Amino acid sequence: MRGMAAFAVVCLHVYTLSGEPTSVPAPLAWLFASGWMGVDVFFTLSAFLLTLPFVHMNVDSLAAPNLRNYAMRRLLRILPAYYVQIAALLALGALGVNSGWVWRSPSPTTLFAHLVVYLNAWPPVAPQVPPWWTLSVEMGFYLLLPLFALWLRPRRWAWLLLPIVASLAYRYWLVHTGLSIGRQIVWGEHLPGRLHQFLVGMLAAYAFMHLRARNALPEGRNADWLALVALAVFVALPALGFPITGHAYQGEPSANPLLVCWHLFAGLSVAVALVALAAGAPMIGRVFTWPPLKGLGLISYSLYLWHYPLILAVRDALGGFERARGDFWTFFFYCVLISVLVAITSWWMVERPAQQWGRRIGAIGKVS
Repeated sequence: MRGMAAFAVVCLHVYTLSGEPTSVPAPLAWLFASGWMGVDVFFTLSAFLLTLPFVHMNVDSLAAPNLRNYAMRRLLRILPAYYVQIAALLALGALGVNSGWVWRSPSPTTLFAHLVVYLNAWPPVAPQVPPWWTLSVEMGFYLLLPLFALWLRPRRWAWLLLPIVASLAYRYWLVHTGLSIGRQIVWGEHLPGRLHQFLVGMLAAYAFMHLRARNALPEGRNADWLALVALAVFVALPALGFPITGHAYQGEPSANPLLVCWHLFAGLSVAVALVALAAGAPMIGRVFTWPPLKGLGLISYSLYLWHYPLILAVRDALGGFERARGDFWTFFFYCVLISVLVAITSWWMVERPAQQWGRRIGAIGKVS
């Protein structure tokens, strides 16, 4: 599922950075333009996986997870590949590569903000590579997760509905502040604007563990249908914008209550699919265990980090924007091929050793 989400984001950026060419058939154009929804999958899935050990502790009366190990594994999951990419982009800039996708002469303040993943906050520091904005959101959630996990107990879990409501109220308040659309987007996508999506993933992990303890998880065909319907709802969710705005919803700020709650609906549909798949949906699960998708899932973080600057580099190499727009499928092929090859290299040389080190430090569930 993570591999599909990462590939969706790659498709989005190949499509938009080539000017959304009209040569792409309408159904594919819809999917490509909706690739930003991969982030909704990342956030909900991350919360689901990372919460399972904490819920396992509460349900089975096990010892509390070691928070030092938890913190070290989270840092080792995010920072090594990210720091290597920063070093590579800075090195290319220092070597005189004259292109918009390298990093030339950042100020000390900007570089420090990137090193501590303080992006799109206040005072505002825009990420050098646009997809990096999600890293600060993830890191913020990693800090909050152990606190929220304390409420994942019988007669307590419902209190997590309050921060979900508060997160949605914050998004609604933002569109009435008079801020520019750009600021509304930046702050709405940051915590606490996306907190409700992480909390939905946490509650899904709690529901999964308790249903499993009572042997009440959906099985066989029921699990397949549940996963299929949830995924179909998720893919169709941009259509919610048509009766309200006249076009498919693309994540823009809105005062309409349904669109304010759009990411909540996306998180809920992903959460239901996760519970059904984790319960063992046989047919749908077979799709998600297809080796190429599993491979994409394995390299998904490096693919997410590297694809954007590589798309810009490929566009330059092919002759610029107009060439990419006029020969989209050649552009698409080279972007995907080079992004996957670089992601495999990053995973093998950086991520894999860092994760092995994390496992030696101590286990707390599976790496998300």
